Amino acid sequence: MVHGPGCPVCVTPLEQIDKGAGPGGAAGRDLHVIRRPCCAFPGSDCDLLQVRARGGAVRIVYSPLDALELARKNPDKHVVFFAVGFETTAPANAMAVLGARKQLGVQNFSVLVSHVTVPPADGRPARRADNRVQAFLAAGHVFAP
Repeated sequence: MVHGPGCPVCVTPLEQIDKGAGPGGAAGRDLHVIRRPCCAFPGSDCDLLQVRARGGAVRIVYSPLDALELARKNPDKHVVFFAVGFETTAPANAMAVLGARKQLGVQNFSVLVSHVTVPPADGRPARRADNRVQAFLAAGHVFAP
């Protein structure tokens, strides 16, 4: 997805949140989120912290590898990792899925993906004779001129 201003955590589509927090989401399986701000995503009915308060299986983990380890240790549960982030987070999430299937034989792990792409800055304004642009501001960890 290519989106407008805002970090991927803040602009996660409502439909993605509902897939995890709505009926059949965290109520029937574990849903792991990468960091605390993801827990407060407002869904149509509630956020993931409310799902957790109602007894839903929502856990906070640091990385997709932590979620994969939970899946390995709990083969009776289906573990879903909520992968929210810039395109720079996609390789780690893909490696967790690849490792689950090919290396560990874990079949109860999946990823709910909500990656976003930051479009590269367009250099045309800077090349114009009447240019007043002095800088492009972008997230440093995802921006390369």
